[in-house]
Amino acid sequence: MPKSDNSLENLFNPESIAIIGVSKDPDKIGSIIYSNICENKFPGRVYLVNPKHKELYGHTVYESVKSIPEQVDLACISVPAPIVEAVIDDCIEKDVKAAIIISAGFSETGEQGTALEEKIAQKANKAGLRILGPNCLGMMNPSKRLNASFAASSPLEGNIAFLSQSGAFCTAVLDMSLDKNLGFSHFVSLGNKADIEETELIEYFCDEKKVNVIGAYLEEVANGQRLIQIAKKTAKPIVVFKPGESSEAKKAISSHTGSLAGSAETIETAFKQAGIVQVRRVHQMFNVMMAFSWSKPLKGNRIAVVTNAGGPGIIATDDIVDSGLKMAEISQTSKKLIEEHLPSTASVINPIDVIGDALAERYKLPIEVLAEDENVDAILVVLTPQLVTQIEDTAKLIINTAKLSDKPIFPVFLGGKYVSFGLHRLYDFKIPAFQYISDAVDALSLMYKYYKTEENLAKKKSLDFKTLRRKGEYELEIAAGTKETTTALPEPMVQNIAEEFGIDTPHQQVVTTVDEALEFGNKQYPVVIKATTEDFEHKTEYRAIHLDIHTDKKLREKYFELEELLKEKLRIPNPKILIQEQIQFKEEFFLGSKRDGDSDVYETEDIGFGHIIALGKGGIYTETYKDINYFLVPASDLEIEDALKQTKIWKIIKGTRGQKPLAYKAIINTIQKVQKMLLTYPQIESLDLNPILVTKDRAVAVDIKIFTKK
Repeated sequence: MPKSDNSLENLFNPESIAIIGVSKDPDKIGSIIYSNICENKFPGRVYLVNPKHKELYGHTVYESVKSIPEQVDLACISVPAPIVEAVIDDCIEKDVKAAIIISAGFSETGEQGTALEEKIAQKANKAGLRILGPNCLGMMNPSKRLNASFAASSPLEGNIAFLSQSGAFCTAVLDMSLDKNLGFSHFVSLGNKADIEETELIEYFCDEKKVNVIGAYLEEVANGQRLIQIAKKTAKPIVVFKPGESSEAKKAISSHTGSLAGSAETIETAFKQAGIVQVRRVHQMFNVMMAFSWSKPLKGNRIAVVTNAGGPGIIATDDIVDSGLKMAEISQTSKKLIEEHLPSTASVINPIDVIGDALAERYKLPIEVLAEDENVDAILVVLTPQLVTQIEDTAKLIINTAKLSDKPIFPVFLGGKYVSFGLHRLYDFKIPAFQYISDAVDALSLMYKYYKTEENLAKKKSLDFKTLRRKGEYELEIAAGTKETTTALPEPMVQNIAEEFGIDTPHQQVVTTVDEALEFGNKQYPVVIKATTEDFEHKTEYRAIHLDIHTDKKLREKYFELEELLKEKLRIPNPKILIQEQIQFKEEFFLGSKRDGDSDVYETEDIGFGHIIALGKGGIYTETYKDINYFLVPASDLEIEDALKQTKIWKIIKGTRGQKPLAYKAIINTIQKVQKMLLTYPQIESLDLNPILVTKDRAVAVDIKIFTKK
């Protein structure tokens, strides 16, 4: 359900808060929330609610929210799950606009908890009461001195909005941030997402001026289509840690939050296409958020390295090249200036080695020169703790230079005990600093990919599915045949749909007698005969396909051979056989799709990203070659071409090593037509066009399988 633009204001910017469940035990969650609110000196009004007490901690305690004499903007609820519904009823009667339900015992526990959660959410939604949670840590807004959570500490103020489906992950990131002086604008634990979910929060943060970076730990995505559209429109980096790629992890997610998880390929493709930065490790997420929060934008992939040790310089070079970045080609002018400043034993070829006896001052000129070099996009400064190394002074020098430079400067202080003070000095001045070379390079690589994607997104017309969808000629037939289980469309219907969208297919006919086959063959030799998709999904595995039939004699022989096979396997007296013209081709292409979510995924705010399209090398060895790339529907022409360019088969089709190109425009047209088909008939759960036979002027789908499911 769409929410009003200001519907979260009472959650993040309340003037009055009621804490329901505070008790005389200071270790109870309600009491901890009250303590956190007091310790942060929240400037608004705070009311305590507990029917068992009249006074606690020197304050009046109210019997219920209804008995509070003034307006309440936000309610923090920490009572046993069975009591929460009654508290929500009181909040609705009091006209409270937002509530944080800390209490557990809802959808994460099973059917009974799910039913209670849904009942509460329906009541609140009808009344206009927004709910964060249940089963969450709470929420923090440092700029408002508000910590409405039971976390052990409060975040520093900064420009990162962070949200997490795991309260424990929240506390881990919070603890890491305090050690490195990283600040947040908002810190939100989502819990079970009975009402407020991540896409609404992310959209809210995209419009918040004090937010520069958005970070999220998500075990599932509430509405994939909406998230992608939001991400494509915003200029703010969105960093997402989405675990659950293994089947075992998906089971753990289900038991943890009562949620579902999308496939790894769909998530990765969707995030990449939308410019969302996907991370896969806890410390990686922290490093990338820090880099985006504190660093200047990375405008290119050319990296210069300054180091006081040769080995780390080599390691940095390997990491940079392996991550898809480049070692910068330093200009001759820069080399000359640096060479004049360094000892004769130093190296001025990137990586620049200022050698082990370097004091802080020896780092200064190389960094300043590289910061002005047009061939350099970022500088990696590596320091190892030698006996004479001035760790703190080098940190100060980097701080001063980084402030004046418009390029990212990433210090890496290798070591432990002796470099820690230097690292913390860098953190104090908001310089993204690292203890390991791989972490710094990884952050630079993800930053580069993000800014490159943002640049590309600016060139691409963002599509909405409504612009491609049309009224289908066979809507009634498809709807009537779509079931709760996966169902293969009959061959004639598949052919009708292919013709509806203008997909190039061979001349073909479904026959049930050899005479019908011969009549077709006499008009079309050479021909192919095969089982229909309804009978055999993978025909080659059962030898249910025969190629290169040029004569009546061979057609009779292969027809009866195939007929006997089908009678034996299907146990029917008169099987259907598909006969087609044979296409003389140069290459085999593959196009397939799988739907993430239900058939109404494009119409409702529900779990799922819609259809993902896979493309690449086709034929019987598709799974062997694994030359496949993906994109998410709907995609623009440029997004489709970007996906194609990542495959090896595309280079062959476009013409390589002096060979003439094949019908690559016909392939792109076929992909566009399939995309329209999927959006017109979202009941299609999956489809395969394999192979698409590519000639110099045609892309012919000789085998199309379409499966539907609600």
